[in-house]
Amino acid sequence: MPVATTAFRGFPPEALEFLRELEADNDRDWFKTNRARYEEFLAEPARALAVDLADLGSPHLFRPWNDTRFHPGPPVKEHIGLAIGHGGAGGYYVELSLDGLLVAAGLHAPAPDQIDRMRRAIDGARTAASLTRAIARARKAGLELNEPELVRGPRGYATDHPRMDLLRRRRLVVFRRHDLHPWLHRPDAGARIREGLDAAGPFVRWLREQVGPSQRQQRR
Repeated sequence: MPVATTAFRGFPPEALEFLRELEADNDRDWFKTNRARYEEFLAEPARALAVDLADLGSPHLFRPWNDTRFHPGPPVKEHIGLAIGHGGAGGYYVELSLDGLLVAAGLHAPAPDQIDRMRRAIDGARTAASLTRAIARARKAGLELNEPELVRGPRGYATDHPRMDLLRRRRLVVFRRHDLHPWLHRPDAGARIREGLDAAGPFVRWLREQVGPSQRQQRR
């Protein structure tokens, strides 16, 4: 059987060295001077990873600049983030920072109409059963479900609802943050990332089928 070829060969050790230097001197001028290193050690590997994950959807590599007009903080992001197949209805995300390699999937910032549909699907026994199975599969692969954002349940649902734990969430995300181990710099890093995203596949499909894109955004 032929071995599948992959474009992604891992993030080189120089990627972490770049992030350490950026954290020590987070300055636009420093970044512009070192932009070629960012492209070679972070952006190009991320684009190669996007090629390998193309079957999951269209990629979006986030820009390195923070918008400090609305979110005060360092001018340059101290990580690189790649979203796959979002389109407003749930998708996949990979991020490298000095905190580790984050592999995640789900719906991170749903619009109000999406939250409403998500809660109605959780309320329904049949639709909730498929979500429970999807979460179980993700957890079996080592992914965690985000913590509830609400202390109490949303209006309109009984306080003793059997799925109140899920109803208290305003978003649904499964994730795993890997420590910075040596495998990150080898080709098998791609296999580890793929394993996590594949395990989250039923979870993402549930979101796309039961929640879908925001109708409010489509009307704009």
